[in-house]
Amino acid sequence: MLIECSRCHAVFSLQDGIATAGARFKVQCGRCLEVFETVAAPRAHPPAPPDAAPAEPALATAAPLPAAGPPSTPRLELWRGPLMQSRVLVAVIALAIAAGVVVYRRGFPREVEENVRQGREKMLLDDEKSLEEATKLFTEAVRIAPGNAVAEAERAFALLLQASAHKDLASRVPRRDEENRAATRLLQQGAAAARQAIEDDQNAPAALRAIALAEAIAGTPEPAAAHAEQAERAAPGDPWTLYAKAAAATAGGARGRAVQALSAARQAEPRLLRADVDLAGIAVDGGDPAGARELLQGVLRKNPQHERARRMLSLLPP
Repeated sequence: MLIECSRCHAVFSLQDGIATAGARFKVQCGRCLEVFETVAAPRAHPPAPPDAAPAEPALATAAPLPAAGPPSTPRLELWRGPLMQSRVLVAVIALAIAAGVVVYRRGFPREVEENVRQGREKMLLDDEKSLEEATKLFTEAVRIAPGNAVAEAERAFALLLQASAHKDLASRVPRRDEENRAATRLLQQGAAAARQAIEDDQNAPAALRAIALAEAIAGTPEPAAAHAEQAERAAPGDPWTLYAKAAAATAGGARGRAVQALSAARQAEPRLLRADVDLAGIAVDGGDPAGARELLQGVLRKNPQHERARRMLSLLPP
């Protein structure tokens, strides 16, 4: 006989002889696992003894009915009709879509990681074009994986490095309006990205050093130093964190600590040209043009495209 589940209304097939005609007994839906009572329909053969009624609910199964003979335990089978076939088809399609989504999502970390890796390499070159390209790589990583604090923080850092360079040049070149405008625009963008990274993960070292650099450029050295220290505790020896510490020290007028942090950053990552350029700036401000010249010439040997180093070198006395 056919039985309909009282909850999900799935239709099942029940073998004759499972219970006494007219008796109420429990079955369990094999689809939603609902246990409900039903009434046994009249049968053509003699009824089974009352004590033969099942003590436990019948369990639904997807196995086919036996060819002959009553089953040893009460069993239900999903009715194999067009409705069941359509449900199976929908389930298969859903599983296929889910599998595709899983595979697609698994590709995110690899692509984001590669974009971040390439962007970090370009940041080390420190020229304007390389920093812009790094920003684009980090922006693409953020687009692929929204909420990724590391990608957002590195995007912020690349923008802030550009802001810092323009701000420094504005203090040295005769015509500074253009440099000031660029510094202000990039600082706004970088600070916004740094705040977003902190919102995504307030303990991420990259986010902490990004917000520290933003605060240093904005002229708030105390919170900048605090965030840089927090970033260093989370990721000891990170060269860009050491650079953020130097920026905070410079913003606070502590040039000795700035030189110490920049020297440590150079030691941690010899390819970090920004440390040499900033050390050259400190040398110029301290009345050591010869030391500044040596540092800037070294930067240009490593990266002839470094505009800031070239412009600073051109401002030095002969």
